Amino acid sequence: MYSYLESAVWILVALAVFNLVMILGLYALKLRNVYVLKAKERFKEKFKDYLIYIQANLESGERLRVPPHEVNRLEHRFLQEVIIDMIESFEGEPRERLLDLCEQMGWTRQHLRRLKGRFYRRKIDAAYHLGCMRVKEAVPQLLELLRRHKLDSSFFVVARAAAKCARNAKDMKDLAKIMISKGKSFPELAADIIEEAPIDHTELFNEFILSNHPALIRIGLTGMKDYANPKIAAAVYRYMESAKGDIQRKATEIYLRSTAFLPVHVANQLLEHPDAEMRLMTVQALSELKSSVYTNILQKSLQDADPRVVYAGALGLIHSGQEGMELFCKAAKAQRDQTGETHFQDIIETELLSLSERSHSLEQLARYNALRYTYEKVFGKSKKIYRIV
Repeated sequence: MYSYLESAVWILVALAVFNLVMILGLYALKLRNVYVLKAKERFKEKFKDYLIYIQANLESGERLRVPPHEVNRLEHRFLQEVIIDMIESFEGEPRERLLDLCEQMGWTRQHLRRLKGRFYRRKIDAAYHLGCMRVKEAVPQLLELLRRHKLDSSFFVVARAAAKCARNAKDMKDLAKIMISKGKSFPELAADIIEEAPIDHTELFNEFILSNHPALIRIGLTGMKDYANPKIAAAVYRYMESAKGDIQRKATEIYLRSTAFLPVHVANQLLEHPDAEMRLMTVQALSELKSSVYTNILQKSLQDADPRVVYAGALGLIHSGQEGMELFCKAAKAQRDQTGETHFQDIIETELLSLSERSHSLEQLARYNALRYTYEKVFGKSKKIYRIV
């Protein structure tokens, strides 16, 4: 009995000590935060004139000077973060002057030393700051750190830092190869990181597209905005037949986005694709062209199994001129008469309501009147529809 009571007492003592330690820890953390906030206020007051001087002389052409007074460790930290924010906000000569100021302040050397250190968190923090300061001599160390790094959120912090520091296209090719060597596919993030590099992104993405590595092809297709090179256009068209679904979808998206006229046979072929996303992209692209050439193809999309494709085809017909409006109104009436459903009719009336609320535009008013006329011509007069003057 005594041993149980003694154990209970020791447990209570342990809990009390634990609670006391937690309270003291939280109190110490609060005191530290208060100290940092007060130090930041003192920094703002002390460096107010110096920060005004920097902003006033970024475009002056002269080299920025370091602060005229002594800077302690905490002030170094605050000033560094302010300068980094400015670096990310400017380009060209102003940014170069700010990067030179980082060198004068000794921050680049400090972070290069930290990058070679033993502590993981300090190395990641150093990599982030070196990237912000575009320290080109850090690239070999950053790439080596990436090679040995596991695939987690910190990996992408280091990768983005390496991209910002890149000296040439070779550095970015090495970075891309390291990223894809991790065995995961993240082409959107990889392309976004590559775009941070001070190189010709279009040329590099084109090179990736023409490579034989599927992961590089994915990155190239994701990063490419449009194409003017005949070789790239041919490669994109070829990838529309790729056995890899994601490459096929991306290539089709680029092709549809970049073409001013879609051949009818290609449109028909894409509209019969087993992938609903491919069919939806095709119908949306045809709708954006707003041409009566594609009305028959859009009419076929009304029979699609995917409701998104049907809806996109309906809007495409409505927006493709008088002929398209009439075809869709007739399809809506046939649907109502044969099945009793009013889904297509509801789309027309919703579009009429939407256009009536935007009648301040002459183009919208003309479209409203054309659609209203066609609707009433096919369905007869409706009390729901009001004439807009």
